[in-house]
Amino acid sequence: MLRDYTFECLVTMPRHELEEFSARIISRMVPEDVMSEIFTFEQEEIDSEERLLSARLDAMLRMTAIALSETQQAFDDSENATQNSVRMTRLVLWHFYAISFRLEQAISLETHCEHVEALINNAPTDVFGWVKALTELLHGYAEISDKQNPQD
Repeated sequence: MLRDYTFECLVTMPRHELEEFSARIISRMVPEDVMSEIFTFEQEEIDSEERLLSARLDAMLRMTAIALSETQQAFDDSENATQNSVRMTRLVLWHFYAISFRLEQAISLETHCEHVEALINNAPTDVFGWVKALTELLHGYAEISDKQNPQD
């Protein structure tokens, strides 16, 4: 069976396999020099814990956006180009959800997968579109989390 990285697939796969494979895909999509540039911070970005956290989150968002924008082209020559691209998009978005932003604390995997499917149906085609889409996704998740866990 071909892994499609939908909700049913993700909940049955061992987490370490998902982590390893998604990290390999991202490292394949984002060249090492670009990764180094993204995660190199200016002094003013690291002069406080809050700024450092913000810079890291921004870097992870940009890294994910680059990986997602490269996914379509990476599989253009494969036998099932569209299917492979969609599968890897789901996997990279799982990485974004579980590893980069640890959103499992705020949003269920099932909710995340529902949002991913909607996003895939109208997927951006370039890195700037992905940055916008991922930022909107994070804002949407924050709203959902706030509604589910209202602060007293």
